[in-house]
Amino acid sequence: MGTRYEDQPPELWAGPESLDPTPVWKQFALIGLFLFLGLVLVGVVAAFAVAPQVVKPPALVPGDRLVLSTSDVPQLGSPPKRIGSPLLDDARAFWLARVSRTEVIAVRAYWAPRPGDAGCGVEAGAAIAANRPGASFGYLAPCGDRSALPTFDERGDPVTGAERGLDRYLVSVSDDRVIVNLSRLLVSPERTSAPPPP
Repeated sequence: MGTRYEDQPPELWAGPESLDPTPVWKQFALIGLFLFLGLVLVGVVAAFAVAPQVVKPPALVPGDRLVLSTSDVPQLGSPPKRIGSPLLDDARAFWLARVSRTEVIAVRAYWAPRPGDAGCGVEAGAAIAANRPGASFGYLAPCGDRSALPTFDERGDPVTGAERGLDRYLVSVSDDRVIVNLSRLLVSPERTSAPPPP
């Protein structure tokens, strides 16, 4: 048997079914469709990402981000402001507070002794911080036993009667707006004591 193409017997030749039956214009159309769908997907993602920067506050944008004006943030030393209805349902309401010149926090307005337990609403005010020198406000969760009401400092950390602090939302502050990411709840860990020494 020879090594040239003409020397090969016809039974070894590839038949017409081995050729690509798809016309070239269909291949170009398929590639064009995939490119178009990719551009649409990039456009949708970009629109969701830029939405908090272009809407007029207050607004709830896709991705569970609440956009507020910087004028909604209380001044340093002032009690926190409750943000809830009609913007949010009570399950996602929060207290917005300025705890330092550069730090703004959003403390969830609902607390439970342990995640998943039945809990109660959180109250805030200056009178709650009366027993802590230097504190301008605090939080109170009137749950369960009235003799040991859980109290929290201005950052939501437990002071008395609580094993864990208040849950918080991520907050981003720019020149003219505050963005609270309601899909990112930072669950406060439960404090546990060390085991007794042997």
